[in-house]
Amino acid sequence: MKTVFITGAASGIGLLTAKLFSRKGYFVGLYDINSDEIQKLLLSDDFPNACGSYCDVTKNDSIKDALSHFSQHTQGKFGVLINNAGVLSSGLFEKLSSEQHQFMIDINIKGCTNVAQFAHPYLKETPNSLMINLCSASSIHGIPYLAVYSATKHYVNGLSEALSIEWEKDGIRVVSIKPPVLNNKMGACVHPNLTKKMAVTLDSEDVAKLILKAVNDTKSSYLLSSKTKVWSFINRFLSQNSRMGLVKYLSSFEK
Repeated sequence: MKTVFITGAASGIGLLTAKLFSRKGYFVGLYDINSDEIQKLLLSDDFPNACGSYCDVTKNDSIKDALSHFSQHTQGKFGVLINNAGVLSSGLFEKLSSEQHQFMIDINIKGCTNVAQFAHPYLKETPNSLMINLCSASSIHGIPYLAVYSATKHYVNGLSEALSIEWEKDGIRVVSIKPPVLNNKMGACVHPNLTKKMAVTLDSEDVAKLILKAVNDTKSSYLLSSKTKVWSFINRFLSQNSRMGLVKYLSSFEK
């Protein structure tokens, strides 16, 4: 039985990914703070083989309960874990509230970390298991108007790189997926300057398709969109000042 556990599965990338895996014959675990929506999804035709429940990734006991719940339905098999839950607030750093900053840190950093830690024993017991962390193209360089969000995704990238080395001995492959700004609910929240020169051409479904592709691939990091790939490549060879200048240009940053 092929299995996949997904956080933030009630909407957006998480939901579209869950539907795609379900169509491919996976037993799907749907976990989200929106438990009412999860229950509706479990009753729909989209998920003939699935389970799910409430999961707040900022609460350790909630994460543990969700993992245990999934394990009970899969005889302990965790073929794929998708660390998808995430939030974004966009604007000048000093204009966002401390609560907005903290919320991104709690979910994007603490949530990702704790899901990974508590899932490790299950992944280790499942041969050829895989953890996919939703990262971002904003992990290439710190991005104006996305300072804290970008910083959280630098963390996710670093965590993914480190665990891909540490967990190799346990037979666990670790992957990071790095989309640019998308045509979805989260993408609509970004500062308008960020899409002036980096047009929004992809959506959540494009990310879901790449996540599925990554399962049977060998890479540890995936960037979406040709422009983002070019930016990442050029970024490697620039001086610090040139890198900053390029990011100012791409983000249409105004002093």
